[in-house]
Amino acid sequence: MRKRPLANLLYHIGKLENLLINQKLASINLRMSHAHVLRYIQKHPGCIQKEVADYLFYQPASFTNVVKLLEKRNMIERRPDPTNGLKKQLFLLPAGKEVLDQVNDAFDDVNKLVGTVDSEALLKLERISTNLEKQI
Repeated sequence: MRKRPLANLLYHIGKLENLLINQKLASINLRMSHAHVLRYIQKHPGCIQKEVADYLFYQPASFTNVVKLLEKRNMIERRPDPTNGLKKQLFLLPAGKEVLDQVNDAFDDVNKLVGTVDSEALLKLERISTNLEKQI
């Protein structure tokens, strides 16, 4: 078996995950990046646009394009923050909630494929993720 450096292996796994999820979401004309935004908003209704962009490592201009697309498809809406009208809060609309069932199914399918990792290895991967986040 060929040995790869861990960073290369993690990158490769991430790319494969991205490809698989994008294949599963193609039928609803959605990309994984859009799916992550919808999932975040579902878990954090009323979140600030910048908060989501930061969490998902988006550049502000790129994230604005994603938000506009999801708005155009009536999946989310932006509302002014009542405490600061310059900030925008994000909320799911019914169409976004409907799509999330398919999105969550796609993520569940991929998680089953990678779910064979034992709990000790998973903890090590969590530590790697945490350490990398601290460096950013």
